Amino acid sequence: MQLFRLTLFAVLAVTGIIGSAAVVSAGDAAPVATTATAVEPANSGEVKSAFESAKELGTVEAWNAFLGAYSTGFYADMARAYLKKVEAPQAVDLPPALPPSSARAGERSCSERKSLRSQHSREPTKITFINNSGMYRAIMWIDFDGTLKDYGGLNSGEQLALDTYRTHPWMIATGPGDCLQIFLPAAEPATVELLRLAADDAPVREEKAIEKKAEKSKPVQQKLKCGENYKLKNGECVLLQNCGKNAYRSAEGDCTCKKGYEMRSGKCQWPQNKDGFEIAPWKKGGCSGWQAQCSQGNGDACGKYEENCQVN
Repeated sequence: MQLFRLTLFAVLAVTGIIGSAAVVSAGDAAPVATTATAVEPANSGEVKSAFESAKELGTVEAWNAFLGAYSTGFYADMARAYLKKVEAPQAVDLPPALPPSSARAGERSCSERKSLRSQHSREPTKITFINNSGMYRAIMWIDFDGTLKDYGGLNSGEQLALDTYRTHPWMIATGPGDCLQIFLPAAEPATVELLRLAADDAPVREEKAIEKKAEKSKPVQQKLKCGENYKLKNGECVLLQNCGKNAYRSAEGDCTCKKGYEMRSGKCQWPQNKDGFEIAPWKKGGCSGWQAQCSQGNGDACGKYEENCQVN
């Protein structure tokens, strides 16, 4: 029995459960029957010490080593329970609003806007918006408090690639800020094509209804057709201006600067002082979002913040 105990203590010493094996002289060794099973020694303090060592390590190897030495008794039953817990697969907590793990971003309704907000920033990804709607589109991030952060906008034909996280929702809006669509990024980089929506056609249908009423009271006249880059306004074809990235076009075709920008030399530019330096550039749209992502270790966001939001 002494030789059997020596062997068990050697197993625990190798796995680190017991600092050193008990030394037993060869003269004290006794024959061991090959059919015998390990029995818990009478020294309960020794068993408890080995149990506490295995519990401190908390690994499968440590518990197996303990059970190899002490297979019966109260501490053996407890060790089996701990071993079962260690071997059980661990559940992973995921935010309830995550879209499927694919390269297709999940779309949410604008009716959910007030309840949506960014969750954690543990799963970096990318999302690219391509504006093929023929209309201006504003891009806004819904932050951790549910507040909208302006990330600029897209005229028709333009696109914008963003470094983001899987739980961060992005709202697509009109120039005045009315919600059109909301997207949640996917686990893999996703591309979202922004198309013309029914909301874009609503004012057009209203104008047609007014024209039909006028046709009943006035002689039928041939409708004027405007050429490319022109729009019919008050019976005349008006040239549509090239608004640029810091402006949006109104329903009448006029360019209006986005919030914080001012019209200068025919372009919407950030306000400057008399020396030509930008005033408070860190207040530009997108700067707060880039700064938040930079503080979380996103190198691309740090570069964008330094390029666009630092003092000249």
